[in-house]
Amino acid sequence: MNSTYPRAAGAIDNPMINPMSPGALSLAGLGCSRVLVAVAEKDELRDRGVSYYEELRKSTWEGQVELVQGDGDHGFHILHFESENAKHLIKHLASFLLK
Repeated sequence: MNSTYPRAAGAIDNPMINPMSPGALSLAGLGCSRVLVAVAEKDELRDRGVSYYEELRKSTWEGQVELVQGDGDHGFHILHFESENAKHLIKHLASFLLK
């Protein structure tokens, strides 16, 4: 996962990548009103995604956050886009965007 921003100090814990890392801006200042967090059961970033969802819920941010969980690995909806699992995520995403 260090390929996301390889020269960043702190790698994947750089505040530009991990909004919960030390030195990151407060979640209360998030500039949107809704967030959808999608995680996969075998994704190495699953716990981080769930933590982000939980921290948003606990924060003073006044928006709406939803969590959708799927089966499989990171990127399952791209690698196996015709699976029922991917279709479920895409439907959830479309519903979220249309609200």
